[in-house]
Amino acid sequence: AELYRSVYEGDKKGEAWHGPALKPLLQNVTAEQASRSPQTGAHSILQLVLHVAYWEEVVLRRLQGEIVDAPLNSPDDWPSNRKPSNAEWKAALSRLDRSHGALRKAMQGCSDEKLKQKVPDRNHDNYTLLHGIIHHCVYHAAQIALVKKGFGKLFA
Repeated sequence: AELYRSVYEGDKKGEAWHGPALKPLLQNVTAEQASRSPQTGAHSILQLVLHVAYWEEVVLRRLQGEIVDAPLNSPDDWPSNRKPSNAEWKAALSRLDRSHGALRKAMQGCSDEKLKQKVPDRNHDNYTLLHGIIHHCVYHAAQIALVKKGFGKLFA
């Protein structure tokens, strides 16, 4: 749970073991910036935020024993890009905070026995599931960092 917290929030400087943590990367990103896609077919920061939140929600439900049908590349997995209002962008960030907080709380309550249990309707255990979502968060934090870097002055 602590590793997941650090990947999302980072230390006092916003850094995690891999570089910038996800939440600090999103500070000061505007709705306009969040909707920008670096190239045709690439995901915007808004899409990445909603994607990470969605998978945190799926993982939490699976950790709680629910069988979850979560098809890859569905509109829930990867929503289409749009220019959000400021309120919609804040709602996306709030959703990410909520999903992360709920999953982290659930992680803190996991016993060794719970971690060894097989995820319903899957071929892996909860330990592997939780490691997967940590890697997922790191991967998409790096994508967001690259999008911001690629746009340069837009994010200055």
